[in-house]
Amino acid sequence: MSQVDEVTSAWERIVRWLEEHAPASAQALRPAATSEDISSLNERLGFEVPEVLKAWLRMNNGSTAKDTTRPIPGGGVTRIPHADSGLFPGGMVFHGCEEIAREHGEYLHLARGMNDEDYWKPAWLPVVALSDAPYGFILDAGQPGEAAPVLRFAEAYYPAPHLASLGDLLRPMADVLEHGEAPGTHLAHRRFIVTNGSLDWQHR
Repeated sequence: MSQVDEVTSAWERIVRWLEEHAPASAQALRPAATSEDISSLNERLGFEVPEVLKAWLRMNNGSTAKDTTRPIPGGGVTRIPHADSGLFPGGMVFHGCEEIAREHGEYLHLARGMNDEDYWKPAWLPVVALSDAPYGFILDAGQPGEAAPVLRFAEAYYPAPHLASLGDLLRPMADVLEHGEAPGTHLAHRRFIVTNGSLDWQHR
């Protein structure tokens, strides 16, 4: 099975489970990204994102449908994340095209300001992360062919290899939701509850 097929299959399982068992969380999923959304993302990044990420975004363009904004004194707006946006364990959010482009630019700006290219590389795309802290998962778009490994990043630590593919990130989540466990994976010790239709991940 190709990486695109693995991601598509795993995400379909996750969304199906959410719609049946945690509808409030399912409602946080944004509609599919359009061709224009993805073209704009490519333009802002300066390169074309991997097919595996395009396939995911074409299913849902992130999990921020319930987020709101408020004006900032002096101009501009700030985003107010909704609790249901954090679909992933630890309350991490699935980033859509806009969030990927914005955070990619912010992290690159930080790396250049520190004169430390190892802090963030141009090919690193933040795809799942906390909405209010630098913790999450990066898709490495700089690998040849279909390969697109996943790195883990956290405050005060450099990003490090974590999983071989995006499918390896999503498949265990589908397994835990459907079967209650995913032994031998990065989610082996994760459990969840559903409260008022919202998914809430717990430590075992």
